[in-house]
Amino acid sequence: MALRFLHFADLHLGVETYGRLDPQTGFNTRAQDFVNSLSFVFDLAIGEQVDLVLFAGDTYKTCDPDPTYQREFAQQLSRLRLAGIPLVLVVGNHDTPAAFGRATALDIFSALELDHTHVIRRPQLLRLETRSGPLQLAGLPWPTRHSLRALDEYKDLSQETLNQQIQGICAAQIAQFARALDPALPAIFTAHLAAAEATYSGSERTAVIGQDPVLLTSTLAHPAFDYVALGHVHKHQDLHPQAPPAVVYAGSIERLNFGEERDPKGCCLVRIETLPGGERRTTWEFAPTPARPFLTIEAEIPLDATDPTACLLEAIASHRFEDAVVRLSYPQPQPEQPPVDLARVRAALAPAFHLAGILPRLTAPTRLRRAAVDRELDLSQALDRYIDNHPGLHGQREILQSYALALRQELEAGDQAEGAAE
Repeated sequence: MALRFLHFADLHLGVETYGRLDPQTGFNTRAQDFVNSLSFVFDLAIGEQVDLVLFAGDTYKTCDPDPTYQREFAQQLSRLRLAGIPLVLVVGNHDTPAAFGRATALDIFSALELDHTHVIRRPQLLRLETRSGPLQLAGLPWPTRHSLRALDEYKDLSQETLNQQIQGICAAQIAQFARALDPALPAIFTAHLAAAEATYSGSERTAVIGQDPVLLTSTLAHPAFDYVALGHVHKHQDLHPQAPPAVVYAGSIERLNFGEERDPKGCCLVRIETLPGGERRTTWEFAPTPARPFLTIEAEIPLDATDPTACLLEAIASHRFEDAVVRLSYPQPQPEQPPVDLARVRAALAPAFHLAGILPRLTAPTRLRRAAVDRELDLSQALDRYIDNHPGLHGQREILQSYALALRQELEAGDQAEGAAE
């Protein structure tokens, strides 16, 4: 008997950056990308007839989402209910209000008491009945500081000290979950949190590092669990590949910015198989979503280029970008070169889904090594040394040498005239 489930996280529905309003639907085009990726995930779950869908947190961009995005998410969830697939939703940091006592963005699904839908707002151990048998699921939502700040013993602690307290509480909770498990049944641990060994995507690291409570992978990879399903970090990765259990960030299902340009986006299909004798074996695979591509075109303008715009157009033509969010980076032309024709460049980039920017790169001036010129060299040799040291003059060597020759001949003629007069 094998139990199969789908693990995904970090939807962030409501992100509209790099999008525009579609006049036909009234919907932001980038927000539609997130809905499309979510639809793909649920299509996969239904098509594979999984026993469970596990979402590891951060449903919306903010904890007070627009009703339109709430509607879109609810419509997608209804598809799982109609297919009879249980759903577990973990509350993430973007789902959590800053004020203690306010409802999270997912509490409405608990209040409606929907069949097959479970919201983990507090640390909780669930026993779920699935088509492939019972499953134990231990869930840990985003560890909030404000809930502890409401207690007298924590209210005056520094952020660093409070984070350390939270880390200790979470580690103790994981150990408590492990003790309460029935070893005869498959067990999953899911959480929305930061792991110490995780690799972040671009700007995500600067936003997270030093701010979040961080748990060691060794704490998360408790041997009592068959699989650890994490959310919060947008870069897909397995933090514990050398031995079971796998500790997996599914990553976000859609790109948020250029910091995630090269990261694959998707979800994880997980299989927990019970072998003869009761031993269990877990395998999983990553399934990419049709996330919107992001592309940075790094163009170059040679120092001897006479048409910088043509250089940029050539670089643009070497890429396929019709469905991508695109930005173009290029070095500032040299003072002696003509300026870039931005209208022609924009026209060439018009087929892109969205043009994020045409950005000149400010390069630090290169300090040229001073040519070694001594008194033994004649004018022609000294000029050659000077030109060798200035790459921008290499193409002008012949004409400069002809001027030097004419100047030398003029000087020599003047010297001869002075001698005759004396």
